[in-house]
Amino acid sequence: MILDTDFIIIGSIIIILLTPLYIYRKKVYNFFTRQGDFETFEENIKNYLHTYYPKIEFDYSIIQKTKMEKDAKLRQILVIEDLVSQFFDFEYELETQKCIHKNFLWSTYEQNCKPIKEKLPNDWSKRKEFTYRRDNCKCKRCGLNIELIDAQIILIRPLANGGGYNFENLITLCSDCNKILNSQIKSIKSSLIEDALLTKTTVK
Repeated sequence: MILDTDFIIIGSIIIILLTPLYIYRKKVYNFFTRQGDFETFEENIKNYLHTYYPKIEFDYSIIQKTKMEKDAKLRQILVIEDLVSQFFDFEYELETQKCIHKNFLWSTYEQNCKPIKEKLPNDWSKRKEFTYRRDNCKCKRCGLNIELIDAQIILIRPLANGGGYNFENLITLCSDCNKILNSQIKSIKSSLIEDALLTKTTVK
């Protein structure tokens, strides 16, 4: 009976001590993990960019520059904006690409290389897939792995400048890089890379 009373008393004391901790658990958690959260974010963002955009060498000095920022969320946003700007500012020049071995070419390949009234050739889907496979299913500018359906196959030399639909003049790009090289982006907002960094690397 004495043991039962002691157990009840000790249990009650433990509950009383743990109740405030439970009530304020979020604040306590945020206090002890605030620095760790940013370190996790830093690791996440470096791993993500290295894995998905291997052709671009990002400068992470922005992390050190923002170390005095106490708001972890704001600091994450500042870092992401800087890295996204680097992605858009990365210089890349379109160059003639590898041809496809003649054994894989079809009988109408040569005649369909020259544009007719600037329309896509009848075998465009085949040319797109061959170009995509030749480029290892990746964007040639940033190295992002992309699905065939999302691949942007563009002409290195425009039709107006004498370019054609031969494989040496075709290159695979992701959506962002295609827009960058065609000067279709007015701002860096709503880009695929920014959306990915905000959703996949930020720590709540």
